[in-house]
Amino acid sequence: MAASKKPYEQFGPFILFKKLEQDALGDLWRAGVLENGALGETVALRRLTGGNREALIAAATTARDIAPLLSGTSFVKNQTIDVVGGVPYVSYEYANGRSLRHIIDRARGGNGITPNPIPIDQAIVIAEKVALSVSTTSELRYGGNKLNHGALIPHFIWISDDGEIRVAGQQLGKGIVASLKDPAVGPAISRYFSPEYQSTGEPSKGSEVYSLGALLYLLVTGSEPPDAANASAFAQSVRAAKTMTGAPIPDDIRILLDKSLNIDPSRRYASVGDMKQALSALTNSGKYSATTFNLAFYLSNLLKKDMEAEALEREKESKLNLAPYFEAPGAGSHPTPAAAVAVPSFGGAEEPEKKKGKAPLAIAAVGALVAVGIGTWVALGGLKGKPEAAKPVPVAQTATAPAPPKPAFIPAPVVVASSTAATAPTATSTADAEAARKKAFEAAVEQRMQQEMLKLQSDYLKQLQAQKSKNAPVVTAAATEPVPTAAPRTTPAAPENAPSAAQLDAQRREAAAARETPAVPTPAPSTPQPTPQVAASTPSPAAQPVAAARVIREGDVIDFQELDTQPHALAQVRPTYPQLAIRQRIEGTIILTVLISESGNVEDVRVLRGIDKFGMNEAAIRALRSTRFSPPIKDGKRVKTWFPQSVQFKL
Repeated sequence: MAASKKPYEQFGPFILFKKLEQDALGDLWRAGVLENGALGETVALRRLTGGNREALIAAATTARDIAPLLSGTSFVKNQTIDVVGGVPYVSYEYANGRSLRHIIDRARGGNGITPNPIPIDQAIVIAEKVALSVSTTSELRYGGNKLNHGALIPHFIWISDDGEIRVAGQQLGKGIVASLKDPAVGPAISRYFSPEYQSTGEPSKGSEVYSLGALLYLLVTGSEPPDAANASAFAQSVRAAKTMTGAPIPDDIRILLDKSLNIDPSRRYASVGDMKQALSALTNSGKYSATTFNLAFYLSNLLKKDMEAEALEREKESKLNLAPYFEAPGAGSHPTPAAAVAVPSFGGAEEPEKKKGKAPLAIAAVGALVAVGIGTWVALGGLKGKPEAAKPVPVAQTATAPAPPKPAFIPAPVVVASSTAATAPTATSTADAEAARKKAFEAAVEQRMQQEMLKLQSDYLKQLQAQKSKNAPVVTAAATEPVPTAAPRTTPAAPENAPSAAQLDAQRREAAAARETPAVPTPAPSTPQPTPQVAASTPSPAAQPVAAARVIREGDVIDFQELDTQPHALAQVRPTYPQLAIRQRIEGTIILTVLISESGNVEDVRVLRGIDKFGMNEAAIRALRSTRFSPPIKDGKRVKTWFPQSVQFKL
């Protein structure tokens, strides 16, 4: 009777909402955590139900204390490795994503699913981030011993919807390798472990390099790594491999495979850190546009149906009646330690203590609410009693007004869709929750793209300022120009009308004699002080342009964020999607900056981050060169500006 009240299976303190994967090692779930009488965070929960159970329990026991200490951008968040009811498991923050195992299987297609190969650029991004995680782990010590991952398989690599790559399963290597003798587990994952690791059961720097090479092979080719049992056939298989699209593997990536996925340990990279440097050299070479932004766009297209269905599922899960789950012994308690596996009860005598603790928590919560209410009432009362004290607030906001509008100056991206996808560029949602989730995801990705655009634009303008090339105008802005002294600010009209330094000096003397200036910190001695400074600067040819540079003239080059009127395209920008890119199913975003003249013409286009293949950069450049913009305006003058623009190629 009680089981019928539970629509979802329970695993210790977890509610198993949806099974995401099933394989020889076990299963992967999206699960909720029961804690403090409520439903806590959503986690990805992998149960290791296959393989050598005793070896896996021993490995989980070792990893239990180490896993929470691993923190950083390359590790999964809030990882727990433990045992419940004799079943070892790994759990971590869900973060709306999928394992690399699932992503590769989906990218291959089949069973009515169209293949969508992982672009080479994104394969490099994933491999580099995994290498960072493994090399970071190898530099850590616990109990005086260096750590290792030891179980580098696609099942333990988690990629979120926004393109974050994180690694789980550290220290489970001995349990996984011992499980390779299982006839169901061995054929599925043995190819990710070097021959010497399989024979000795002890991980090493060389075995970690081999596993990373096997992952890179999987990412690039979409196929499982070759079997190392036959040395000659193994080497031939690696050299004959092709990418997921059927094209030859680029030479620079083939070198990485030869130096990592090699049976002879002496011919591999000395460590994962060395291989990571080689991967980073590829990402920084400019040949591959490897970013997590493009990876996020790829995943949104690959897993679109999963993402849309998940919004409805999670809304249903949030409304679950939890009472039946807390009726079971130990629900909501911490997992049983491995030493107590034989007793599958959770919590036991700790339950009454938790019930006793609810009253003080409730009292504390009510007290906090009362305190907040009193504080708010006092604050509002203080504002009413001092109406004039609030007046300086809008003044301060007005003084800092130029800073907030900067995000609004970021131009909207140009989206290029292939003709085959033009009939249905977007899918209409069947529920409000679905549409809201999709909108929030797209907004988050767009915000990160805008941040990268601003950074690339800023870096490019700094390069122009350093070069001071005639063909690459340098940005000038009134707010950043140097002023010799503070005194000239009291007479702003003088620099515009003064044809010479002598007349400027005379006007300043007349102004000082006619009226007092209380804003000047020093009295009489300060007024004659500017005189010798101006007189001394008269013979210098650079002094006069400094004063005049503060005046915006037509044709000056101004930072696009300082403009009063931002340029906009007078007609829709229509880049052509290269046919070769369509056939290869290549998607991505190109970030450019365009030099717009005072008449609105495009004088120059530079690629800040592009896709150096299939003619995609050239298509974006051609489209923007033929576009006419409205003139950029600053202080009523028509000026020039370097204007950032992104072009998204989407199938």
